[in-house]
Amino acid sequence: MIRILFLFIVFFTIELFGRSDVEAINLSLQSLQSEESLLETAVLDNTLDRYRGTISPLYKRYQSTTDELERVKAKFADAGIPPFFALIPYAESKFNPSSHGYGTAGLWQFTKQSARNFGLSVTKKNDERLNIDRSTEAAIRYIKYLKNEFGNWYLADFAYAMGEGTLRRMIQKNGSDKMSVLLKDPHFPSGAKAHFAKTLLLDAKIHYSKKDEEIRGE
Repeated sequence: MIRILFLFIVFFTIELFGRSDVEAINLSLQSLQSEESLLETAVLDNTLDRYRGTISPLYKRYQSTTDELERVKAKFADAGIPPFFALIPYAESKFNPSSHGYGTAGLWQFTKQSARNFGLSVTKKNDERLNIDRSTEAAIRYIKYLKNEFGNWYLADFAYAMGEGTLRRMIQKNGSDKMSVLLKDPHFPSGAKAHFAKTLLLDAKIHYSKKDEEIRGE
């Protein structure tokens, strides 16, 4: 019975995403140090399916910002951080350096305090959250700090999206830091789920999709 259920999940997932899409998503998950694949994480299937429709406009935005993104990706590569993280601005601000949210601003949607904590000047005359290079350098410092605090890359991204305190409480409550366990928690913030799903789908499409490699002639 368990084997039949597993085969059904495998078949359903492949039908839902397509075989090459599953491979691309798994490669993205591996880059984040996840020990769980898409086929082993049914809750992630459901989460990704919910946000698949948002990827087309984000991908179009990516295609129109490749020059700016290359600047960001180069800094992340120099810092030894997976390319997944260079795509966070598409989920956070649609890669708009002038974007303002509720108390946040810039590509990376830093709050004033977080920006200052990681070396940015935030004044009426000079808000470095709106500077692509300076804000990206601060994001790199923050993400490296989160990786050091939580031990792997996918947890660093969860913490970026929901806040360190929230993630620590969730890990403590569930007695686990596994992706499948945390995503099942009903109190996992919806905004953090959207952030992770959009970035993961975009990362898989841009960096690991065979179709995209064929289009680029790679």
